[in-house]
Amino acid sequence: MAHSIMFRWDQNSNPRLNFKTSMRGTRIFMSIKRIILFAMGMVAIWGSLMNLYSQIGGEAMPFSASRARQMFGPPLFLYASNYFLDDSAKADSYYRLDVTVAFANDLLQFVKERQANFNANYELYARVFDTKGNLIAERNAGNQITVSDFKSTNDRDLSNRHQLSFRLRPGRYKLSLDLVDLDTQKNLHREQELILPRPDRTKVTMSEIVFADEIVADSLDNVQHLNPNLSRHFDDDKRDFWAYFEIYPASIGGEVKCKYLIRDANDQVVGEHQQFLRANRMVIPVLIQLNAHVKASGRFSLEVQLEQQQLNANARARFSTSFTSVDPSPLSLQTRIETLKEYVAEKEFKNLLQAPDSLKAAWLRAFWKQRDPTPDTEYNELQQEFYRRVEFANSVFTINALDKEGWKTDRGSVYIKYGPPTEVERHQEQLNLPPYEIWYYSKLDQRFFFQDKTGMGDFQLVRIE
Repeated sequence: MAHSIMFRWDQNSNPRLNFKTSMRGTRIFMSIKRIILFAMGMVAIWGSLMNLYSQIGGEAMPFSASRARQMFGPPLFLYASNYFLDDSAKADSYYRLDVTVAFANDLLQFVKERQANFNANYELYARVFDTKGNLIAERNAGNQITVSDFKSTNDRDLSNRHQLSFRLRPGRYKLSLDLVDLDTQKNLHREQELILPRPDRTKVTMSEIVFADEIVADSLDNVQHLNPNLSRHFDDDKRDFWAYFEIYPASIGGEVKCKYLIRDANDQVVGEHQQFLRANRMVIPVLIQLNAHVKASGRFSLEVQLEQQQLNANARARFSTSFTSVDPSPLSLQTRIETLKEYVAEKEFKNLLQAPDSLKAAWLRAFWKQRDPTPDTEYNELQQEFYRRVEFANSVFTINALDKEGWKTDRGSVYIKYGPPTEVERHQEQLNLPPYEIWYYSKLDQRFFFQDKTGMGDFQLVRIE
């Protein structure tokens, strides 16, 4: 049975999409009014794209990913919190909360000493509060950084790293982080709400999944050293990268069935493994070498499924890769549709999302055919440029910790619509100020102000001037 899509204009209403089934092959009808509406909806994109064609040609992005990361990032301060169940008595469960912080020299004020070295002094405080605001625990770490040249004082690599640990009961908490420059007394502050769930020790459970650039473990997979990847993003295909988690069996004895799947952005399985682990201890560490399965650039999810005594536990976490020597995975049909939401009537878009893939594909072909600036050629410049920008946004602006794809962020949306800004003024991690960015587009004569209100890298558009 073949399908056709009929675009119908209803009087006194917005354009909508009606799906009909036909036995006479695929036909696509579009009213003149609807074409005009779509054209008006895309004029902002079209105007901003046309002036780029002569510059970018057939390149995959307006400029390289490495240059883009310098223009839009990287962040100068990152942190992550991960909890693991303590192996103490079942009736008195505790968690070990590991807080990892990394930041760049460029955040601090360096002072030149007589020996021609440059010094900076700082103190890092991590505090945990309960729901009433009472201080539960505090940890701190301080250091003096000494570099021999001025260039190193502006180093933007996250070379300063600390891990602070807490022992906490299940419950709700607020984590507060403060990085204090002892010379200027300026302070960088971050907060995060924490929920440590009460464990059900009658069935198998597991810790959070931690992604890491470097792991040192013994022959029993007991981790001696773990270097968490705080962004969950890997860009070096020559190095190993890992996932680590702990299994907490319901009882000693027997086996725990452990299966993991790695899926790409198109929900295709790119790696999987299943094994039976002996439940001979209360904590079973598990290491997964991700680069043994992931060879492409893109966004991936790691799914873990556990089973013991017919009781199950599941977990899922996102990570991403961008390898310069490997092309990104192709965008899924669903993503190609969803990224057009801003340019399609609301009712029609909802109907479209519920349609079968065959109708979605037919609609997408019709949509871009009507907007082909060179219909006599096989190459649709507008379509190719639009999805290049989507891929670029996913590569640069994705926030894995929040499970948010780059094109869904405010920065990604502006980039897709208007392309690369003429200038980017970054105030990512200034002490005493929230992170913010200002994008300037000379042809629009407009500035877009983004602010990271949560400190997690989710820059929200706050105003346009």
